[in-house]
Amino acid sequence: MAPVQFESNVRSHHRYRFTATAAATTTFTDSSVVACLGSVCTATNSTVVSVFRSFRIKRIEVWSAPASQGANSTCSVEWFGFGNSPNIEFSDTTLSVSKNAHISCTLPANSLAAFWQKATGVGLFILTVPAGSIVDMIVDTILNDEDGANQVVAVATGTLGNSYYLALDQQLGTHNFVPISLNTTF
Repeated sequence: MAPVQFESNVRSHHRYRFTATAAATTTFTDSSVVACLGSVCTATNSTVVSVFRSFRIKRIEVWSAPASQGANSTCSVEWFGFGNSPNIEFSDTTLSVSKNAHISCTLPANSLAAFWQKATGVGLFILTVPAGSIVDMIVDTILNDEDGANQVVAVATGTLGNSYYLALDQQLGTHNFVPISLNTTF
């Protein structure tokens, strides 16, 4: 009997969690997502290189609380359309400190982010959140298998050979969406 065929690319499925350190409306690109999925420092205090080449977002969840009683809190996720498809936005607002605004959305059909992505700098979605919001991004990934150059990201600090998970918006020049419970650097 001959060996069976198999899919040789190494895949993973993971929920990444971030916290917004300040209120923001931010457009995220495929490059910013790849940068946060996992990287290795290749030059001390200089650069990290992504270990993933491709990804596909499955779901984004956001929880946002008002700053104080009597205030409101709104969060939203807007997915960019692809081709003739319109942008689709999901939004929620709360007026209560005992109930968070909450969004849990899968990707609309024909949204750009619904397809497998590589780091090319194309905008995928916009997040609007108040400070203190929690953002979960559930992602399928494929490890790089020499099917193209890994993404290189400049950092100010990093130890050669160490693994880092960058802020979701680090590639955009800010560090507002910081990973929770993962080793990170700027």
